Amino acid sequence: MPTTTDRRYHRVSEDKRIQIIELRGKGYLQKDVAAATKTNFQKVRNVLNKWNQHHTIRDLPKPGRPSKLDCRTKRQLAKMAQSDEVSSSTDLVQTAASHDIAQISARTARNMLQQEGLKAMHMVERPLLTRAHKRRRLEFARAHRDWTVDDWKQVIFSDETVITARPLHTHKLKWVRPMRGLNPRLIVPTVRGGGPAIMTWGCISTFGFHDFVLLDGMMDAAGYVKVLEDNLLPVMQEYFQHRPCLFQPDNAAVHTAHEVTSIFRAHNIQVLDWPAHSPDLNIIERV
Repeated sequence: MPTTTDRRYHRVSEDKRIQIIELRGKGYLQKDVAAATKTNFQKVRNVLNKWNQHHTIRDLPKPGRPSKLDCRTKRQLAKMAQSDEVSSSTDLVQTAASHDIAQISARTARNMLQQEGLKAMHMVERPLLTRAHKRRRLEFARAHRDWTVDDWKQVIFSDETVITARPLHTHKLKWVRPMRGLNPRLIVPTVRGGGPAIMTWGCISTFGFHDFVLLDGMMDAAGYVKVLEDNLLPVMQEYFQHRPCLFQPDNAAVHTAHEVTSIFRAHNIQVLDWPAHSPDLNIIERV
């Protein structure tokens, strides 16, 4: 994720303003003053104009209504906006009022958060990975980093997808500081199951997408064996009868049951050792 450009005004320090006035008093041209102080030419001109008109280098009072929020309160609200307690500018307004911090509108809150360098971004769902999951994924990547395209063409990728009726967290926004890459604060960890669901199974190989099956309820070992007999074995017989083949199951518990390993042995099915919680490594996830 690319970083956003910081468009906030960069203030010229008072020491540098004094240096600009002194150099100009010694007869330096404005462009030479800008080069000597490493300051933007327009900012040098602004400092000199202020000195000529008001005989001061200090910031002049800003016209219009003063801000309702001082710097300390802005920092406090920005920190609150990034907490789990707040998910929107409206939430921030209500939370700030309940804590007697400030009485502001949602529009004022949004403007203030943007001035503090925050941006409202959509949440992203990602698998909940433990340290062991991450280690296994790294081991798998290292073990297969030298595989060629022809090696991967021998693999039949499969997947069981549980389509749940859970609310989508990706529609939610969170105020965060833009950064390179995915901000960890935007990640919503996902786990399997939860709520009403439809179970499906499918597989894909170098020859294309094969069967996509709707399953009756959650699948046990016996049900998985039937899926393999009715769908995987015909694919292997039609496309891989005279060529090497590897089958990639995921790490569901039923896949290591005795009935399942027995059918693997009976039909000489070579299984690709697959790290758990790795949908991003499986090409079928993009179909």
